[in-house]
Amino acid sequence: MTKSHSGFIGVALATALAMPFALMPSNAFAAPGRTPQVTTETVNADGIAGITDAAYDGLFSGGDAERGVAALIAAGAVKVNDLPVPTVTRNGGYSADQLDINGGSGLWENADGTWSYNVQVLLQGSNESYASAVVDFVNAVTLMRGISYRLTLADGVVTAINATVKDVAFANSVSVGRKFTKFTILGQGDGSTDKPNPTAICFPNVNVEGRPKSQNMVLYWKDAEGWHLERAVGRKVALEVNLESSGNWTELVDGASFTDSRLTLQYSEPWNRPTQPFRAMYWMGENDVHAIQWFAIPGVTIGFSRGAAAKPTLAAAVEKARSVLDAVAVSSAGDGSDVTGGEMWVTQAYHEIFARAVVDAQAELARIHATNDDYEGAIYRLAQAYGGQTGDRFSWLENTYFGSGDDYGFGTPFDTGYNGTGFWTFAQGHLGTGSSN
Repeated sequence: MTKSHSGFIGVALATALAMPFALMPSNAFAAPGRTPQVTTETVNADGIAGITDAAYDGLFSGGDAERGVAALIAAGAVKVNDLPVPTVTRNGGYSADQLDINGGSGLWENADGTWSYNVQVLLQGSNESYASAVVDFVNAVTLMRGISYRLTLADGVVTAINATVKDVAFANSVSVGRKFTKFTILGQGDGSTDKPNPTAICFPNVNVEGRPKSQNMVLYWKDAEGWHLERAVGRKVALEVNLESSGNWTELVDGASFTDSRLTLQYSEPWNRPTQPFRAMYWMGENDVHAIQWFAIPGVTIGFSRGAAAKPTLAAAVEKARSVLDAVAVSSAGDGSDVTGGEMWVTQAYHEIFARAVVDAQAELARIHATNDDYEGAIYRLAQAYGGQTGDRFSWLENTYFGSGDDYGFGTPFDTGYNGTGFWTFAQGHLGTGSSN
């Protein structure tokens, strides 16, 4: 935090109790009997400036956004998904010891009296004082690029903050019943929060928006009305990986950069997220991939999917993998001394493991009831095995062929010992030293 607000909430609360209109702007009382002009403003969180940023100072009484937010919390005027942020009570306790977001821990009091929060994997705080934690929590919520939050203002001064946090998943299948809608996902989530698997949630049809269908990206959340489900907005695009002379690469959508969200993607698989699909393209040597780009709010990307292009893409990837499997020499000696000088080689173990990856991808391709998202998962796993980069987190994470993991805590821990180095990556870095005779 850039400003210190420790202890301020207690003062603000006492003031609010003594003067019910303490949070109203001073100019509201310039003329006796005049009713303040009340307006609402919607702010699209940009992931750069949260509500306590100095850029918002002018919207708060006293010209200090951080202190203004603290005062609003003390008055019970800040809500997240319809739940008021816990306040200090008259006896010095708290109105609540936690605030859950979409069925998982958002803000909570620890056993030692400190407070922690987990808004998103990049927006967390631990063991803070109550006064610091609640303000930092609200600021973190308003940094969740991909949501909009509402400010209520009286004569231009903020008197209430209301935010709705939505989570993201890719719906592998959607079923609509007489009263409820349900959807399924691939996998079991990445364990980044303690939120429930959405497959187990029944969404009242009255709370379903946009007519979600199978193979759609969806947004879902829980508020005072219960669980809500919404189809994300999508558009057809072309994805590119722009390789630079430095060896770095950039991600392009229709030839331009894009903005990804800071929403929780716990139950969205890597191949449907905003950045990992580009890694798979890079690993597999793909470019100009046709896909659907999905949005939370205009201009903020929550993920991609290949749609009907997934199956033919997987078929092409399998053929490419087979060709390099046949073309790369196997060094029985294990050091390239028995392979012609300058010729790429792999160990027998590498060859066998990659052969298994190709067989697995082929099996998914042949599976009768596989969905487009199943094919995308197979593309991602084969791409890891093909071109994963040594030591790169995304190359080794949950890479059962040449990486390590434990299915995000749901399976048995494993470590192949290859640190994410794909078959083709290994072969390119190992040239034979033997004689051509």
